[in-house]
Amino acid sequence: MDTGSLVAGRYRLDLPIAAGGMGEVWRGYDLLLERPVAVKLLHRAHRQSREARDRFAREAKTLAGLRGPGLVEVYDYGEDPYRRTVRFIVMELVDGTSLATLIEERGMLTVEETLRFVGATAETLALAHRNGVVHRDIKPGNLLVESDGRLRVVDFGISLAEGDDRLTLVGDIMGTPSYIAPEQLSGGRVSGAADIYSLGVVAYECLSGRRPFIAADPRGVAHQHLHRRPPPLPESLPPAVTALVMRCLEKEPDARWPSAEALAAACRAAADAAPVPGGTGLSSAPTVRLRRPLPWLAAVALTPVLVLAAVLAMWHPWTPVRADTELEADAATAESPSAPVTAGATLDAVSGAPSAESSELAEATTAPAADEGLPDPADPAETTAALAAALPDVVGMDAAEARAHLGSLGWTDVRIVPTLLFDGPAPEACEIVSQQPKPDTAVGYGDPVKIAYWGLHDCP
Repeated sequence: MDTGSLVAGRYRLDLPIAAGGMGEVWRGYDLLLERPVAVKLLHRAHRQSREARDRFAREAKTLAGLRGPGLVEVYDYGEDPYRRTVRFIVMELVDGTSLATLIEERGMLTVEETLRFVGATAETLALAHRNGVVHRDIKPGNLLVESDGRLRVVDFGISLAEGDDRLTLVGDIMGTPSYIAPEQLSGGRVSGAADIYSLGVVAYECLSGRRPFIAADPRGVAHQHLHRRPPPLPESLPPAVTALVMRCLEKEPDARWPSAEALAAACRAAADAAPVPGGTGLSSAPTVRLRRPLPWLAAVALTPVLVLAAVLAMWHPWTPVRADTELEADAATAESPSAPVTAGATLDAVSGAPSAESSELAEATTAPAADEGLPDPADPAETTAALAAALPDVVGMDAAEARAHLGSLGWTDVRIVPTLLFDGPAPEACEIVSQQPKPDTAVGYGDPVKIAYWGLHDCP
């Protein structure tokens, strides 16, 4: 849409703030209530996708159901009656800058600032967790700091109630690779402990100026999240602060802080105990002086328990109109707005801070081969046999060839998906390493068949 366009006859679009694979965020103006707002629009490419529409609706409903000083208020959600395919979320417009921008500009933050920001984030997450909502994409780009030092948590677009996987697809990974918890990568149960892990990565980056796990591509980052201990933090840090962060980064969820409330309390205790020049403890007064930024939005973006891979789009951070990148360098080769691994990125309605978003798994449908003859309706066994058959083994085949082969045999819903769960020698770029259902399983010709290649790149 263009500058000056009206959404639902009420919300004027004034300035594009950010764009990504799942949508675009605008600084807008509510003509009825005469106030500035943030308007997020579902991307044109996803308007026909039921899953994308469901995720978009979940963004609005999740935020609308949460109330707290560290959250963004949702004003409106709906479908433009004049453009039936245009879906929108209208939210509070927050003037601020992302924590990612602060880290980029300054290299690292002080212990005082880090404990204050991490503590404030933990308090907001505690509110969400009490309401059964797990954020799943905590990172510096989704933490916005206003000019008075107040912090907002944005981008609940891929959040879900604990144990809820209704919007999950096999092959999806929801989250941003540099900050994602091990259980999100391995397909384990995702709880509030995943947010605590991600917040620990944020704290580590604030205090050291680097992320704990860095690799040439997202696969390497994912492997380190699953199997490596983070490098030691600087020895100059107070031991209590180092211990606080490292506990967040434990691989096992049960070994981390028992709750976001406990982490927030630990941040307060560490702040009171940590020495600073000229004093005996850390002051609670803000020390960060933020330049007045252009209005930034952070649009609330979008989930997976079987999470075997990462949909590229989700690794794409939002691309703000101004130069405020979130440095999702670890996912550079897999970046593609929306993804998985997009987790990518999204924005919440609040600032232009980049945020990873997820995108749809590519689905290819091949027409079934013509039947040699029709089954006898009077013979149930013959009818069943005509509708299903033993699935052949396509492991080792090229993805495109495997899909074409299955299609030629009659399977109409063959999906090529990425996976990170493969321990053998490195396969060819698009070589199939696993399939669901397994070979020789009786599978209906209309049932979904998922064939997986190793990695986070795109395969046709």
